[in-house]
Amino acid sequence: MDGSDTRVKPQPILLNDLYIDPIGYQVKLGKKEVELTLKEFNLLYLFASNRGKVVRREEVLRTISDPDTIDKGGAVNVVVCRIRKKIESDPHHPKRLVAVRGLGYRLKG
Repeated sequence: MDGSDTRVKPQPILLNDLYIDPIGYQVKLGKKEVELTLKEFNLLYLFASNRGKVVRREEVLRTISDPDTIDKGGAVNVVVCRIRKKIESDPHHPKRLVAVRGLGYRLKG
């Protein structure tokens, strides 16, 4: 074995003015750095990695909580709401991170 690392390193994602760096755990909106919790970051990166596709609520829940947790308290909604407050110009009328009724969420980019 030559000791080279064959794992694929996660790549930064740029969606218009939203920059997400999974190695440095850094998010920028334009030139402004956005501070996210680890759960918020992981969820935003999941959405960005699947941009344009629906990410089902079940997958979102797996990303933000323990596998045995049941989403009785609306944890998914809370974390999505906190992300929207940080990346949307109007979090009450989101244009980037939108709900897909009955399925999950989609990050437009």
